[in-house]
Amino acid sequence: MKDRWLYLRGGDVSLLIDARPGGEALPRALHFGADLGAAPDFDAIAATAPNVLWGARLDVPCPPCVMPGAEAGYFGTPAIVPSYASRWTFDRVDRTAEGFDLLFDVATGEPRNAFVRIEYRMSPHGVLASRACVYPSPDGFPDGSHWLAALALPLPASAHEVMSFGGDWAREFRPQRQTLETGALAFESRRGRPGHDRFPGLFVGAPGFGDDRGDVHAISLAWSGSHRLSVERLREGAVVIQAGELPTNGERTGDRYETPWCYATFSPRGLNGAMQTLHAFVRERIIPRAVAAKARPVHYNTWEAVYFKHDVTTLKDLATRAAAVGAERFVLDDGWFKGRDHDRAALGDWIVDANKYPHGLTPLIDHVRGLGLEFGLWVEPEMVNPDSDLARAHPDWLRREGGLPPVLQRHQAVLDIARAEVSTYLFEALDSLLAEHPISYLKWDMNRDVTGAGHGAYVRALYALIDRLRAAHPAVEIETCASGGGRCDYGMLARTERVWVSDSNDALDRFEIQRNANLFLPPEIAGVHVGPAACHITGRRLSLDLRAHVALFGHMGLELDLRELNEADDERLRQHIANHKRFRKLIHAGRYWRISFDDPDHAGMCVSSDAEALVLVVRTGSAALGRGAVLRVPGLNDERIYRALAVAPVAASVAHGLSATLAKGGAALSGRVLAARGLELFLPRPETSLLLHFGAA
Repeated sequence: MKDRWLYLRGGDVSLLIDARPGGEALPRALHFGADLGAAPDFDAIAATAPNVLWGARLDVPCPPCVMPGAEAGYFGTPAIVPSYASRWTFDRVDRTAEGFDLLFDVATGEPRNAFVRIEYRMSPHGVLASRACVYPSPDGFPDGSHWLAALALPLPASAHEVMSFGGDWAREFRPQRQTLETGALAFESRRGRPGHDRFPGLFVGAPGFGDDRGDVHAISLAWSGSHRLSVERLREGAVVIQAGELPTNGERTGDRYETPWCYATFSPRGLNGAMQTLHAFVRERIIPRAVAAKARPVHYNTWEAVYFKHDVTTLKDLATRAAAVGAERFVLDDGWFKGRDHDRAALGDWIVDANKYPHGLTPLIDHVRGLGLEFGLWVEPEMVNPDSDLARAHPDWLRREGGLPPVLQRHQAVLDIARAEVSTYLFEALDSLLAEHPISYLKWDMNRDVTGAGHGAYVRALYALIDRLRAAHPAVEIETCASGGGRCDYGMLARTERVWVSDSNDALDRFEIQRNANLFLPPEIAGVHVGPAACHITGRRLSLDLRAHVALFGHMGLELDLRELNEADDERLRQHIANHKRFRKLIHAGRYWRISFDDPDHAGMCVSSDAEALVLVVRTGSAALGRGAVLRVPGLNDERIYRALAVAPVAASVAHGLSATLAKGGAALSGRVLAARGLELFLPRPETSLLLHFGAA
């Protein structure tokens, strides 16, 4: 039958859809997972499906179609609401360069009809992109829709464990594992952004899947607002995964609606395999090409050095010190605009504070650029303090519900950027700053949730504002920050070069945050800074070596008062930054690996290519005091010989535990030996770290 079998392949992944399963049935996905080869026998695959009639079941089974709920007899969560079950008909297939579109018509019993298009694209990396679109007929779609999934796919019955990511401010990307029994696991954010507690991505796999073992499916929704991800096991045995934008407070989408894109992949090699596929895809298809076009500059951010106490002389001194230790970009954080002496006033008034900067920003910018540094600036365009000239002049610009006073969070209200005049004001304010000053970088912050309804319109207006600003200033890079990692989804990554993953600079906490965030985010776009010795959030004091080592495995930056460093620490920091620059190309383009040890006190990160590998080993605690760990190095060429070397500077306690050959670079081993047997290491103290390089012997 023409166009019955729709088959997509990429990397190690394939998708098979039966477009004409027979009778009135709608198209259904028979397979999404491992590659089935170039020319599998589709009829034979379909013929293996059992006809289960045992128990209280329908006489004619109704397995999930590509739009579950659009057929009468489906008992799971529908992918479209209202579903008009039994009124949908499959129209046709439109083929594209990387996939195909499926078109469906609905007859509602009224003169108004509509159609839905589901788009599927498979990248060469093995990432499936899916999006659904509701288009009206000339008479419109009846009342819009309450819910339309961007992706709805069946998973194999072996999918029994779900790994999602919750957490809180300064504790983002906390993994949560749940067993999938009969019923649905739903993961929702209603905050108008993904939020610190609900990153819009998850993994579903075989029981006990780990870093290097188990079949794993991964999905990530490219959307910066409220969302729903769900995994459901029906009583009949089918497992269905869905993802999409979540309309809030009974919202309907209107006549025409396109979901965000959702991305999915599969790996038989556990989390590392799925992560590496996502990294390759994100690097080529999601993030702006400027990220790959030049080396990611080492940042110096002023926040934890001066907070709101801006003084031009002090800032010039910090810039000079930052350049001396190897920084390449100076970012002036919050506190530079009129009346901004604390976080309760002035937000929204994007005019340089004449008291702090009597001659404007130009003298500071000239000094920074004269040192060879780029200049960046912090802004928070979407929010406003009620105590601001902007709020007093335009109180109607603040989002509010039913005429009530605005709901405040962190002393901030939300600007209604979906209104054209508000978006125009923000564009003109930012455009003026960028036109008047040689600013190469904006740290775009967002420090609160969005309450009320209309979240979808808000996010789309945000995208349009950023896109307009980028078109006017294409050379300016943007960092997405939302009190840390509250908005670091693929929708924002398509418009930004960097994400601030967490407000916590505590290196132990940040080590785990980074390891989990990197499951979705390549290291080169994940900002991580060397903070003060005592973290202002946790109060924990950690060594400079540990703080620098953790920062080295991302888009490295500094966020501390450099005036407080003694001469020895100043030199040690300079060495760590030099190491980052030495290995930057490998870190920002190599294959990334999560390393797990049998000893619970140890964890690691690795980036590798055929030619070399760089490994960070961290001893986090002392539950197993006196034990060592075996490091197996992944990703190297089995037949090559590599020389293992501890990268200086090395903490004295760590150096005492190193073998003489490893300390002096005498260990020459094959990639096969390093992967199979590995190296025995001993870090005698908790909260210490070791950086190892494996290069050509």
